[in-house]
Amino acid sequence: MGSGLPERVLPYPPGAFPTLRIVTVRTFWAFFAAAATLALVARSAAQPGDQLVADERLFTVMAALNVAGYDEGLSAEADSPVRKAVRRDLESMDPGMRSRLRTFYKQHEQANPDHNLSQYISFALMCGEAPFFDLKAEVPTDLPTDVRPIRGLSSLLREFYEVADVEGLWQRYAGAYEDAMLRYQEPLIETVFETNGYLRIPASSPEVRSFRVYFDLLAAPGSINMRSYGGDVKIVVHSSSQVRDEEIRAAYLLHLLDRMSIRHAELVARKEQLSRMAIYAPALDDSYKSNFQLLLTKSLAHAVQTRMRYEAEDRKLGRIAEHARHGFILAPYFFEKLAEYESQPETFRKYYETLVGDINVRQEMARIQQVKFAERQAPARPRPRQAARPQVSETERLLSRAEGLLQLNELAQARDIYQRVVLEGGSGRFQASYGLGRIALDEADPDLALEHFAAASEDGGDTRIQAMSHIYMGRIQDVLGNRELAVGHYQSALDTGDTSPVIRAFGEQGLAEPFTGVEEDEEE
Repeated sequence: MGSGLPERVLPYPPGAFPTLRIVTVRTFWAFFAAAATLALVARSAAQPGDQLVADERLFTVMAALNVAGYDEGLSAEADSPVRKAVRRDLESMDPGMRSRLRTFYKQHEQANPDHNLSQYISFALMCGEAPFFDLKAEVPTDLPTDVRPIRGLSSLLREFYEVADVEGLWQRYAGAYEDAMLRYQEPLIETVFETNGYLRIPASSPEVRSFRVYFDLLAAPGSINMRSYGGDVKIVVHSSSQVRDEEIRAAYLLHLLDRMSIRHAELVARKEQLSRMAIYAPALDDSYKSNFQLLLTKSLAHAVQTRMRYEAEDRKLGRIAEHARHGFILAPYFFEKLAEYESQPETFRKYYETLVGDINVRQEMARIQQVKFAERQAPARPRPRQAARPQVSETERLLSRAEGLLQLNELAQARDIYQRVVLEGGSGRFQASYGLGRIALDEADPDLALEHFAAASEDGGDTRIQAMSHIYMGRIQDVLGNRELAVGHYQSALDTGDTSPVIRAFGEQGLAEPFTGVEEDEEE
C-alpha cells in the first residue's frame, strides 16, 4: 500500500551514462516522485519472485503477543512445538518489558479471539522491517481499520526486538519455517499453474509474482488469515496438520481479480443497485453488504473456482446455488457468462469489461428474488459478545479508493475523487490535497504540487501527512534552487513530532545536503 506512487523505471539503457544518470523536465519529475516513493516504503522480507515467505516481522509480532498474554490454542494438538520453545526462551525476559507488553495487549484486547489476532496480523503485514517496525502507510486510510488503534505498537516492538534478542531467536527457528513452507511448494505451483491457465495470464506478470503466502508457527493452529491491500491479497497460514490448499487457491484468485475490479471501479459502480438485494442475506458478512466491489469480486471468484472444478455439471450448479443462498448474488450470472469467456480467444483481463458490463441489473434482481437465502449459522463456540468492527465513513472509503487508483497509475480517476473530497470540506481534505500533490508531481507540474502540499501541511490531526508534505515541498524547492525555503520545510517536517524513523531520516538528510534529482550509478 504505502505511498500510492508507482515505481518508475528510467528510460535509459544500462551504462548509457558511465557515472551519472541525469534526467530533465518531465522525466525528472517522474524520477523525483519515484525516488521519494522508494525511500518511503520499507523493503519487504520477501524478494520479487518469492511467494512462500517466512517473515521476521510476523515472527516478532507473534513472539511479543505470546509474552503479552496471547494463549489461544496452546493446548491444541496441532499447536507447533516452535511456539512452546519460543515461549520457554522468553520466560526469563526483562520483567519491565513483559509488563509493558501485557498492558498494551490488555488495552487493545477484543472479545472475539479471531478479531483479536487479526489486528496484529494486519499490523505485521503493514509495518516496515526490523528493528524499526515503522508503519509503511503514508496516509491514515492506507492503514486497515483494525490497525489504526494499535499504531503505537511500533515503538514497543523496537524495544522488545532488542531486549529479547529476537534476531537470534529468528535465526534459531528459521529451519522450522523452511520445513513448513516446503509442504506448500507443490500445491502452490499447481494453484498458480491452473489459475493462470484459466485466466490466460502469463506467469511473468507482476500480479502473479507479487502474490505472497506468509507462514506463522506462533499463533493458534488451524486458522487462515487473508488480507487485501489495494489489489494485493496476502494470506497467512498458521500451524496446521493439513495443507490448506483450497484457501490458498481462493486467495490467489482474489489477488488477481481484485486488481481488475479496482481498475474498472466506475464500471462496477454502475451495477451497484444490486447491492440492495444482498442486504437480505442473513449468512452474508457485513463487509460484503457494505462494499459492492468486494461482493462482486467474491461472487466472480466463486464462479471461476466452480468452473475450474473437475466434477459433473449438476454438482457445479449445486455449488453455485449454495453460494447464491449465502449472499454471493452474482455467482449464478458469472457462472453462466464464463461459458462464453471460455469459448472466445481474449484474455480474462480484456474480457473483464464485457463480463461486468453485460450484467443486466433488472434481470439479475428478478433472479435473486427467487433465491431462498440461508440463515446465519451459530458460532462454533460461545462468545460473550461480538467485537465491534470499526466503521468506515464515506470519506474514508473514497480516499481508500483514490489511493488504490493512484497505485494503479489511474491518475484521472484518482484526481476526480480527491477533488470531490476537497470540495466537501471535511477533515479528509488534507489527505486529498496530499494525493493531488503527488498526482501533480507525477504529471511534471511542481508549482501545482507545491500548492496542494501546502494545503495538506495544514493538517493538525495527522503528523505523517503534515511531515511528508513538508518533505516533498523541501525537495521540490531544492530542485528549483531555493535552498533556504527547502531547509525550512525539512525543519518543519522534523518539528511535526512524527516519531517515524523514515521522517527523521528524510528530514535530517534534507538538512545535511540539497536534494538534487541526480541518481548515481556505479562506475563500470
